[in-house]
Amino acid sequence: MAEDHLHKLKLYSPIQVDIIDRDIPGSAVPLQAVSHERKMEYLELIMSAFQKLQSQEEARNAFMAPRQEWSETLGEKIVSLTRSVGMINGRPHGIYICRSSGEFDPEEVETVKAFCRYQWEQGWGEGYVHCPRQGSGLGLYIHFWQDDGAPLLTREQWEAARDMEKSRATVTEITPETFWMLLAQAKDVCGEDQETTAYWLTERLLEMGPEQTLNFHNILHGYMELADQYGLWNAAILMREDGCHSDSFEDFRSWLIAQGRDTYLAALKNPDSLADFPADTDCRFAALPYVGDMAYDRLTGRMAYADVDPDEHRKLVAELRKDIVYGAEIGYPHEWSEIAAYLPRLTAQRLTPEELRACICRGYIWNHDDPDIQRARAAAPKKKGRSGNKKGDKSR
Repeated sequence: MAEDHLHKLKLYSPIQVDIIDRDIPGSAVPLQAVSHERKMEYLELIMSAFQKLQSQEEARNAFMAPRQEWSETLGEKIVSLTRSVGMINGRPHGIYICRSSGEFDPEEVETVKAFCRYQWEQGWGEGYVHCPRQGSGLGLYIHFWQDDGAPLLTREQWEAARDMEKSRATVTEITPETFWMLLAQAKDVCGEDQETTAYWLTERLLEMGPEQTLNFHNILHGYMELADQYGLWNAAILMREDGCHSDSFEDFRSWLIAQGRDTYLAALKNPDSLADFPADTDCRFAALPYVGDMAYDRLTGRMAYADVDPDEHRKLVAELRKDIVYGAEIGYPHEWSEIAAYLPRLTAQRLTPEELRACICRGYIWNHDDPDIQRARAAAPKKKGRSGNKKGDKSR
């Protein structure tokens, strides 16, 4: 079929570029962190290198439709699937070009995107190129690898995302207020896709530099610390069907923070408010606590934890604490026999009466030999429905 009669589906994804000084092993600086003048110089070299690589890609003609296992209808449409690189808004983007004999429906577009995503994650082809040696040791290694959280968008989706970015206030400094603003923007752009959210946040932090990245890391972990409350843990135990030990509770708290300031504060005032989420909500976000640390490492070569001043962190946590109104029993580790009175909506949502009775018969939620548990239970006033005398398992 003549090229003029073929349909073209183009998919776009930003390429992450790191500058590596070969005289300093392990040193890699993201392109966002270099000066504007250096960035323009590097981009010229990068695009020149990509143009040379493109001819190699096309010469190999590596990804023709007959070599792939498409569905029957999709396989009949696809003529070729190749890749190029182009500059969009001052940044290199990988551009996948799928030529076909007919237009794709939305489901077929998602199938092609899934295939391209898999190829991207695996490092499409073996092609790579080094830019000419710069100075005593600086070099650029160009490849087709990409973070799996990077967006892969059609032109229409890319333009919609661009317009959305233009319409929102740009965050350039991380304070407690702009921290929540940045998370809200991430949710608007990425929805519930956690890989894409972590990628998007990392990109923003790389643009802001190490000082603001460390601020993000500290504020996030300050809010994580302030949410480390037994009453909230009781809610997590109900919401996490696979159990909720310490690591799982960290994932739960980071998920809660990702839901935004209002949801976070409401849950600390009354964890039963989390019953507003559907019962099938996957309430964990394992990657979020590491976003700031990983961005900081890429910017400085150091771990964020190593550069946190303990005294300054305590002051920050005290400042963040001022916005929080804790519920009356948030610090009390409720047992199964007490949990329905404390969290009536969540308990009814997550457990049948028979399941709750089975949990009560099974034994303790908490380890009553733990001095912290003993102190927490002793510190709260005794209320009707609480029972601390039942013998059973000591799970926490």
